[in-house]
Amino acid sequence: MKMNKKPSWSFFTVILSIIASPHLSSAQTAGEILKQYEGLNPKQRQEKLVEGARKEGSAVIYSFTAVDQLTPLLEEFHKKYPFIKPEHYRGNASGVFNKFTTEARAGRTLADVLDISAGEAYTLRQMGLIDAYLSPSREGIPKDFLDEGGYWAAHYHFVIALGFNTKAINSSEAPRSYAELLNPKWRGRFSLDPADQDLFGALLPYWGKEKALQYFKSLAKLEPRMVTGHTQQANLVGSGEIQMAPWLYGYRPLQLKDEGAPVEVFLFEPVLTNPAYLLLAKNAPRPHAAALLIDWALSPDGGMKFFAEKFGRTPTRSGLKERFPQLRVEKYLVVKPEVVGPNFKEFTKIYNEIFAIGK
Repeated sequence: MKMNKKPSWSFFTVILSIIASPHLSSAQTAGEILKQYEGLNPKQRQEKLVEGARKEGSAVIYSFTAVDQLTPLLEEFHKKYPFIKPEHYRGNASGVFNKFTTEARAGRTLADVLDISAGEAYTLRQMGLIDAYLSPSREGIPKDFLDEGGYWAAHYHFVIALGFNTKAINSSEAPRSYAELLNPKWRGRFSLDPADQDLFGALLPYWGKEKALQYFKSLAKLEPRMVTGHTQQANLVGSGEIQMAPWLYGYRPLQLKDEGAPVEVFLFEPVLTNPAYLLLAKNAPRPHAAALLIDWALSPDGGMKFFAEKFGRTPTRSGLKERFPQLRVEKYLVVKPEVVGPNFKEFTKIYNEIFAIGK
């Protein structure tokens, strides 16, 4: 099933009106309710969460994870906590954001947990619609995938890889670096996504603006085919309609390879990665169940283990058995909310201008 992770980012044009909207109640927020259990020992804390979750009876997550993977994930959670009925809404990142904020403006919070990408995570924090939650399961997850204040933590991440069709390009010929991708022989032979401003935005401060702009202007001169959706790009590479794509979510071409498609992947240095962040809704109706869901999703023997082994999603913690260990490197250049969020409008403008998107 195609997973359209990329947002339209149109929400940045309306957030000022939303921020001013009344959405908070006078009751305790979810974060305040959960904070009272921080001083308890692990057994006591777990007992309190289970006691509260039994009364709540369900947990609702709004997620951008593909439904054919999200559903079995929640089924596994239900096996762990059979007294919690997991429910979900699935959309792309902007769809999740828009549904959640629209409900908030109406004074209704239906979701307990959000599963979303960097730009939306930052914006929801700025809007005051999420609460800090320092899950004990955060221990062992690298700091690059966490907010120190507890507002988000990533449970898996999309490692970015070059994918190429081996019938069109020999492995010995394929580019092994960003620089090699600029060879004129690749003109018209690769694709990019018109909504990859977040990846562009991660490289811009890493390389420095002058170097990054020079690189991407040179890349644009090679006339890449713009294809919306990393899954769609991967499928086209697998079929041979596109020879290669440098910014694929690495797990997908590797899945196609397992299924017999003539594809291979290489990682460029720095290795970009785009995390999936879990957030606690500030006015979550079921905070205890929400906490158990987040704790389980972040734990090494819970959701991370399930995703890594079954679907090949790269977990944010190391040391787990992974279906695609070739996507594991020592250091990633992470698309972070605090980096992408504040500057996304500028990143989008520059990226669109370079690749003539919307013209």
